[in-house]
Amino acid sequence: MTVEDNEANASRCLCPGCPTYDECMRGKDQHLYCSRGQTECAPKAHGCICGECPVWDQYQLASYYFCLEGAAT
Repeated sequence: MTVEDNEANASRCLCPGCPTYDECMRGKDQHLYCSRGQTECAPKAHGCICGECPVWDQYQLASYYFCLEGAAT
């Protein structure tokens, strides 16, 4: 399911609390990867909390690591 890129979803997004979220992502204030697509940064996977995210739940997403693999489709 396609996730809407809007302020409501951005405010509920848990990406900044994810173990994979790094200083590059923080410096560019990137988040809501399930909607906006993968990061321009090159993080290493250090765990994923997508399954705990209210946006992930609302849109009934099934995959993880959107920051590395791209937006949900």
